[in-house]
Amino acid sequence: MPVDKNYPEERRSSEAVGFDGTERRKLSFGVLYTCFGAMSEVEDWLDENCQGQHRLIIDTIDEDLVKKTLRIMFEFESDKTVFVSDYAKK
Repeated sequence: MPVDKNYPEERRSSEAVGFDGTERRKLSFGVLYTCFGAMSEVEDWLDENCQGQHRLIIDTIDEDLVKKTLRIMFEFESDKTVFVSDYAKK
């Protein structure tokens, strides 16, 4: 059942769900990451290295489809920290 955003009690409800049916509050730690290669490389790294759930969302993409800004949400802050230190800074 969709959440009606016009009613504050529903917006704050612990049962608010995201577009894939999971609770939005589970993915509390986010980072914006700009990449110039294939997004599949980032997705593969996340799948192989994250302990909790994660979601990758395209935030912006340039006209020639090369530069992409990705919004990556993590369930655990530790996964975000590892992503930033081990992947994003390479």
